[in-house]
Amino acid sequence: MSTDIMLVNPLFLHEDPTESKLMTPYFPLGLLYLASMAREAGYKVSIFDSMFRSGDHEFRAALEQEKPTVVGISVLVTVRAAGLRLAKIAKEYGATVIIGGADPTGRPASYLYDDEGRRQPVDVVVMSEGEHTLLNLLPILLESHGKGVDPRLGNVRGIAFVAEDGQVVTTPPAELSNDLDSIPMPARDLIDIEAYRRAWVSHHGIFSLSLIATRGCPYGCKWCQKAVFGRLFRARSPENVADEMLLIKQRYRPDQLRIVDDVMGINRRWTKRWRDAVLARDAVIPFECLSRVDLMDEDLIRTLKDAGCKRIAFGAESGSQKVLDAMRKGTKVDQIRRAVDLCRKYNIESYFFIMLGYPGEKWEDIQMTAALLKETRPDTWSSTVAYPLPGTEFYEEVQHQLLLSDPNWDYTTENKLLFQREYSTRFYRWVQRWMQQEWRLEKARHGELPAPLPRRLRWEASRLVTRGVVEVLRHQPVH
Repeated sequence: MSTDIMLVNPLFLHEDPTESKLMTPYFPLGLLYLASMAREAGYKVSIFDSMFRSGDHEFRAALEQEKPTVVGISVLVTVRAAGLRLAKIAKEYGATVIIGGADPTGRPASYLYDDEGRRQPVDVVVMSEGEHTLLNLLPILLESHGKGVDPRLGNVRGIAFVAEDGQVVTTPPAELSNDLDSIPMPARDLIDIEAYRRAWVSHHGIFSLSLIATRGCPYGCKWCQKAVFGRLFRARSPENVADEMLLIKQRYRPDQLRIVDDVMGINRRWTKRWRDAVLARDAVIPFECLSRVDLMDEDLIRTLKDAGCKRIAFGAESGSQKVLDAMRKGTKVDQIRRAVDLCRKYNIESYFFIMLGYPGEKWEDIQMTAALLKETRPDTWSSTVAYPLPGTEFYEEVQHQLLLSDPNWDYTTENKLLFQREYSTRFYRWVQRWMQQEWRLEKARHGELPAPLPRRLRWEASRLVTRGVVEVLRHQPVH
């Protein structure tokens, strides 16, 4: 008997050098919520997870075995090529293909036709949140399978498809769910949890699982692609989240959780209720989360610490207030300093995301960012070179400056979607090395990192990297 729908995670870990090196795999929770919703509605659901698979032949074997009528693929820009490749295979096996996620939501038509006007192997693009849209789609797709385009698709909100006349039809946006507790817990039983545990333990000595408590981010950073959950902030009940944590603790026994909410701590009252519910159930699991520096104060930090917080990642982005304002970040450089001080006081690790190359950033702004990293000494940080994602205000502002017509990436940190900047890509690579060197030296001076080199060699290394930055700045042509 065939499966009604097979849901697919198209990320092959071995194809992504960045993810393979990090080895911090998480299954996309969105697919697990779709699976639980469809299963509760009575549909036969399976999942194909590419994460630890060796190649497309395993997907073909799964199609042969499951014989799904519908194949649904979740796509980010970094796995677009793999997603479309698997969509083509699914079409060859006679399945109806639907595709969703942040990138399809930002540019749905490109998943129906390519740049040359050829049809893509996709029947329906699902935009924004998918749970209720999927339940509206499935009966139509299952009934009309193999019979052409069903006119009832036009009544389903939040999708794009190609009509009989070849035109792309985009229906009105679907309403976002306000009752998140009504959505069943993610169907983690459909994936090989032990494979994830082995990968984590073998590389890090711990096992981490992900959880999402809220959806949506009300802030207006120009570069952020809020395509799926939007800017409307919505939360599950604190008790519902605490119940899931207890279930995870008892059933899967992870060493830590990664709470993947866009921003933790927006609703102070909710956060305190959640802490109380977690403590009452003995459901505490050490966790890491993302938040904003302008939310941090003693009260919130204590609340998060009591609930089990071990690390907070902040979008610090820049040490230049001019650049933060250009991004419409809504934060102040002094708030970055205070957030790190509070984390240090309560023994919570701090992590910075730094963005280089944002329009208007000059050499003096980069120096301010380097100085901020040296002054605040976050426990860890990473940097990216600014890339405009389709569907963002940033993309609209620099669209005429894009250097590549093909916005597809082959792996996570490729940053392939580049635009005409002040300095060259090679220059920013030098800057990243220089900043890492300066930060490590400052950490070592404070006894927070081992000093790997004698003092003179450390000074020489720092001088050479700095010299390289200056040379690239002076002589490397912009490209």
